[in-house]
Amino acid sequence: MTTLGIKAGDIYEFSDGRHRFIEEWDDGTLWFVKETTKKRVPLDEPALVKMLDIGAARRIDIFRRTDGKPQSCNDNAEFGPGEEHSPDGVRARTFQWFVRRWDNTPGATLGKKGLAKFILLAKRDQPVHLDWPVKPERLYDAITKCGEPGNRPLRLFRSRRGKSQRKRFDRFVETALGETIVFYWDLRPRTFDDAFGFFRAKIAAENARRREAGEKEIEKYPRRPETIRRRINKTINRENWAKKYSVHEATLKFAGIKDSPTADSPLEIVIVDHTRADAWTVLDTTTGLPLRRPTLTIAIDVCTRIILGYVVTYEDPSIYNVMTCLKRVVRSKTYVPHVFPDIDYHPDAWDGWGLPEALLVDSGWEFKSPSFQDALRDVGIEPIWSPVHRPTYKAIGERFFHTFNQKLLHKIPGAVPWGPTEARLIDHEPRKEATISLGMLDELIHEAIQDYHLSEHASLDESPASAWKRKLKTRRIISDVHSLDALLGRTARVRFTRKGVKFRHQVFHDADTVSRILGPMSALAKRRDQSHSPVGSARCWAKIRYDDLDASCVRIWNDAVNPPRWETLPNRDRKFVYGLKIDGAQRDARRELPIPISFWHADQIREYAKKNGFRFRTDEEKWVARNKLRAKWEKTAGLLPLRETKDAIRGLAQSQGGFEQLVKVKSPPLAVEASQVVFATAPATPGGMARATLVPQQVAAMERETDEYFQPKARGPGRKGQAKAKRTARDKAEAAADERAEKAVERVKERARKAAAPKKAPAHEPEAKLERAVIDKYLDEE
Repeated sequence: MTTLGIKAGDIYEFSDGRHRFIEEWDDGTLWFVKETTKKRVPLDEPALVKMLDIGAARRIDIFRRTDGKPQSCNDNAEFGPGEEHSPDGVRARTFQWFVRRWDNTPGATLGKKGLAKFILLAKRDQPVHLDWPVKPERLYDAITKCGEPGNRPLRLFRSRRGKSQRKRFDRFVETALGETIVFYWDLRPRTFDDAFGFFRAKIAAENARRREAGEKEIEKYPRRPETIRRRINKTINRENWAKKYSVHEATLKFAGIKDSPTADSPLEIVIVDHTRADAWTVLDTTTGLPLRRPTLTIAIDVCTRIILGYVVTYEDPSIYNVMTCLKRVVRSKTYVPHVFPDIDYHPDAWDGWGLPEALLVDSGWEFKSPSFQDALRDVGIEPIWSPVHRPTYKAIGERFFHTFNQKLLHKIPGAVPWGPTEARLIDHEPRKEATISLGMLDELIHEAIQDYHLSEHASLDESPASAWKRKLKTRRIISDVHSLDALLGRTARVRFTRKGVKFRHQVFHDADTVSRILGPMSALAKRRDQSHSPVGSARCWAKIRYDDLDASCVRIWNDAVNPPRWETLPNRDRKFVYGLKIDGAQRDARRELPIPISFWHADQIREYAKKNGFRFRTDEEKWVARNKLRAKWEKTAGLLPLRETKDAIRGLAQSQGGFEQLVKVKSPPLAVEASQVVFATAPATPGGMARATLVPQQVAAMERETDEYFQPKARGPGRKGQAKAKRTARDKAEAAADERAEKAVERVKERARKAAAPKKAPAHEPEAKLERAVIDKYLDEE
C-alpha cells in the first residue's frame, strides 16, 4: 500500500506528457494512463518518489483560497433563548429588514415624503412575520443611527427603553463618579482609597464654588468608600484591566485557557519555532574566528514528534529561516548517508518528510507577513497562529528545545548551559572555548536527530520513528520541487519596464523574457501610468518573489497568460553576485559551487564603497569593494565586542552557504535515468517517428484563474457620472412605480366591472345594457 496519498483521478505530469492515476494493485504497482494516448503506464512507489524528488514528475493541483469577504453575522445570536419572537425581536427585525432594503434601493432618499413612498412600496414584499408598524420618522432614525450600509447588526435596532441605569444623584455627582472611575483605572498604583480621596476633593471644590456664588451646596453624595468601591468593581473588565496593568495580565485574568494542539495523523499539524542555540560556533576550523550563538529553527510533527526539518543560521528570526526550513520539510531525507557518511544511517529514522496540512506558528512578524501567508496559500498549507505570549500553546516545540539542549548543545565546546551570573561565578567563557564550525554542527545535529527519532518518547510510549511508521497511511507531496524557490519567498511590488526590474539598488533583466511578457502585462495596466511619448517604455506594476539569501534572480508574476505563471529575471551583474573564490580558505566542497550573494550582503558592499569613496560601477570595481569588505569582516569578527561585529559575523556566515550545497556535490547520480523510468508514449503515426508531446511545466498554484494581489482596477466614475447614474436610477424607479400604479388601476376597474355586472341579464331588458355602459364610461373617465 502506497504512502504517497495519491488517489484515483490525480493528474501527474511526466517528461512525456500528463498522466492520470487510476488504480493501485496489491503488489504495490501504481497504474497511470496517459491523457492523449490512453496507454497504461506502471510505476512503483520508489521510482515515483525519485522522479518527484528530482523534478522529473510533478502533480497538478489547483489550490483555491477563500474569497476574503467577511462572514455574514448570525442575527439569531443577538437575542437570548425565546426572545426571537418577542415584540422587541419583531420590532428590531422589521426595522432591520426595511433599512437593509433601503441600502439596496438605488436612488432612495431620506426625505419624509421619499421615505413614506419607500415604505408604501416595500410593504408589498414585506415578510408576513415582520408586521411591526414603521413610520418615516422612526425609519429615518434607524437608517442614520443603526450602523452603515453593509454593516447593520441586529443589536443596534433593539429598543433601549428601560435598560439604562437610573441616576440616584444629580448630574455633577454622577459626572464626578465617572471621573473617579477613570482616575482609578489610569495608573497601576492607585487604590480604592486614592479614588475616594479624589472624589471627595471634587465634591469639596464644587461646594466651595457654590458657596461663593450663593448657590445651594451638594447634600446628597456618597459619603463612604464602599460606594466608590462598588462602582469601580462594576467596571472590572478586560479592557480596563489592560489599561491599569497590562494586556498580558488582562489576558491571563480573563482569557480562556486554550488547549495545546492535537493531531491524529502525521503531517496534520506541524509546529515551526525559533530559539537561540545554547552554544557558540566558529567560522571554520582553519581560521577559528569565533562567531556567536546561532538561531535554530525546527519543524516538528505534532502527532509523532518527528523532526521534519531544521535550519541553523546567524540570521535573526525571519521569514528566510521559516521558508528555508519549510523547503527541507517537503523534501525527502535520502541525502543523509551521502552527505554525512560518518553517521550510522537508519532508514526508518529519516522517513519524516511531506507537505503539512497546517503550520502552527507564533505571532511573530515573520509569521504574520503577507509574503509568508501568500507562500503558504500557494503550496496549500493552512497557517495557525498561537496566542500571543503563550509558549505553552506550543509546548511540544518548547519541550524539544529543552531535550535538544541536553542531548547535544550543552555537551559541545562553547556550550552555554548556565545564565550569565552562574557563568561569571565559575569563570566560564564559551566564546574562547568554541571550536565547532557551522558545518560540523550540521553533522552533529543530524546525528542527534536520528538518536532522538530512535529513542522512546515519554508521551508516545514508543519512539517517534515507530510512531511515524505505524500511523502514516498517506502523505501529501509537493507537486514540483523546482517551484519551491518561486513559491517560498518574500513578496514585493515593483515597477516593470523595458530595462527589467530595479529592486534594492540592483537591476534584474533578460532581454528575451522582457520582450516576451512586457507587452501583454502592460496592456492590463492603467492607461494613466503609461508614458505619453510614442517611443516611451511600456511599464506596469508587478508582483515579484525573491529569496533573501539569493540576489542572483527574482521571479515576476506574469498574469497576462492563461494560466498565469512565474517568470525568472536574472541579475544583470552576474559576476558581482557570485564573486571570486576566497584565497587561502579551507577546502570545502560547498566552495566548489557558486554561492550567490544575499540582498543584505550586496547592500552592505554598496554602503561600504560609498562610505569609503570607492568607485562602484564596473564588475571589477564591485569585486574590489566586496573583497575589501570581506577582509575587514575577518579582521574584526573576533576582536571587537559582539554588538559591534554582528554584521561581520552575518556576512561571513552567509558566504559559507548551507548543507544543500553538499547535497548537490555528494549525492550520487540516479541509478535509473529519468528516461528509463518515465514511459514516454506518443500517438500512432504512419511513419512511427513522432515524438511525445511535452507539456510546459507549470506549478499547481499558478493554475488559479485570478491573482489576489495587485490586480489592475478601472477608474471609477467622476462626480458627473455618479450624479447621472443617480438620476437614471431615480427615473427608472419612478417609471416602474407609475407602471405598477397603472396596472393597479386596471385591476381595480376590472373588479368593479365584475361586481356591477348582473349575473343574468335578460335580453328584453335594455336598461341593464344601458346601466353597464354608463358604469364603463364612468370608470374610464376616472
